[in-house]
Amino acid sequence: GPGWLDFPGGKGPGAGKTVVLLAGDEEYRSEESMPMLARILAERHGFHAIVLFSHDDGVINPNNGASLGKPEALDGADALVLGLRFRKWNEATLAKFDAAVKRGVPIVGTRTSTHAFAGIPKESAFVSYNWNAKGGFGKNVLGETWISHWGNHKGEATRTAVESGAEKHPVLNGVDIAYGDTDVYEAYPPADAKVLLRGVVLKDMDPKSPPSARPRIAVGMRRSA
Repeated sequence: GPGWLDFPGGKGPGAGKTVVLLAGDEEYRSEESMPMLARILAERHGFHAIVLFSHDDGVINPNNGASLGKPEALDGADALVLGLRFRKWNEATLAKFDAAVKRGVPIVGTRTSTHAFAGIPKESAFVSYNWNAKGGFGKNVLGETWISHWGNHKGEATRTAVESGAEKHPVLNGVDIAYGDTDVYEAYPPADAKVLLRGVVLKDMDPKSPPSARPRIAVGMRRSA
């Protein structure tokens, strides 16, 4: 349909459950990754998976921060997967999203979802979702908003390090060391958060390189540790 994809569920542990994946960012191509993840969830695990896009009359447009295809799908979501950045949906769409949050559906937020919302007008009932409204949705729901970048963009990559004591956590079952050719975010998760992986900034773009030795620079700018 215009603005969304629908992957019927099948057999598996997710049978009878609906996962709604929200794609809406201008940087990290969630409009490509979310459909791939949705198909895996449907075909391998049995979930009914629906992907909602930012779009212009059915044509995917990540830059249209005010758009979300088929927001009514949020009403039946059993879980949400977010790939969002600086969205400013209308009141009706925000109300459906807010209702899903308040009924306690599990939420997985990726990358820029820490700052999922921006520009929601001050007269809106959901202005507190803006990332710069005391941390907004990111801080109050996911546990952190955007603070700063660590690493010289396109000059220093990132490698994961498993947090001590998390080696046998079920979420990490089958997970190897991950490499990303991007910098990482600074974060101060709440005390009750369970940290599984941390990002180690490397001295260059080689996945096997040692950590960067550059000194820190001011908060709010790209930096490395």
